[in-house]
Amino acid sequence: MLKQQAAALGLPLQLVPVDWTTSQREREATYQRALSAARAEGLEFLVFGDLSSDERRERLSLAVGRAGMEAAFPLWGRDSGEHARELAAAGVSSRVCSVDTGAVSAALAGRRYDEDFVTVLPEGVDPVGERNEFHTFVEWAPGWHRRVPVTATRRIEVYDFAFTEMELARFDHAEGPSGDADAADDPLPQGADPFSYFERLGRVRRYVDEHLTDHLDGDSVAGVAAMSPTGFSRYFRQHVGTPFVVWLAHRRVERACRLLREHNDAVGQVGFAVGFHSERTFRRAFHEHKGCSPSEYRKRWLEKSLPTEPA
Repeated sequence: MLKQQAAALGLPLQLVPVDWTTSQREREATYQRALSAARAEGLEFLVFGDLSSDERRERLSLAVGRAGMEAAFPLWGRDSGEHARELAAAGVSSRVCSVDTGAVSAALAGRRYDEDFVTVLPEGVDPVGERNEFHTFVEWAPGWHRRVPVTATRRIEVYDFAFTEMELARFDHAEGPSGDADAADDPLPQGADPFSYFERLGRVRRYVDEHLTDHLDGDSVAGVAAMSPTGFSRYFRQHVGTPFVVWLAHRRVERACRLLREHNDAVGQVGFAVGFHSERTFRRAFHEHKGCSPSEYRKRWLEKSLPTEPA
């Protein structure tokens, strides 16, 4: 899968075999030999994606410096929350492959890394796992030539970590730079998220989230998918498994749930804020999707959030 990622990026890949049964000193010596070989080939910089770990930055800089190269940290100092939001806005598709169970529930291993995942992280956990609370496998990002979709097979818990075994899903090697492998008969790999696997569905989801309060229907959104209204209706139902209008209502209800948890606005105001144009319609849709009224949902959430009294 690492080789597939490198091919999707169009970059050469140099693997450095490491024997994890050896001592820490021997492993570091292997790392230094690889760095020295890279320097001999003319490389001057190594780039790392760290945002804020001073200890890790110092350790990497020293290791790279001993080989006569410089460590670069182009993302250094960025706010983790803002960085997570920009990853989502850019359409980066990734799946959580491991979690530190001392910080994150093992049940989150294998989940899609998206806004919903960030929302359910416990308080104090970095939104991008900067302190190694979790790690991800990236399937697609802007600039990649194609996707590298994976499916999660099983979860393994070892000591204080939960790992998700993954395998490559079938994908179209002929897809374009945007990863838009959207032939109507292209099957979705088992367990894959259609909105991350199909680029045109990803565009639809991003558009809907940005225009949730607007009047939206299959006809108005079909243009975003570059399809006819009839073709889009059939395509959406085939790959998502539900009509667009049903999915849209669910998306609005999920946004309403967040507002009900985070704000004290009246139920009617929350409904209007997520695109429902009457309180009655909002209440009916909410009950259909959540099995309770908005007021009941908020009450249950507040009761669940209150600290329990010691016995």
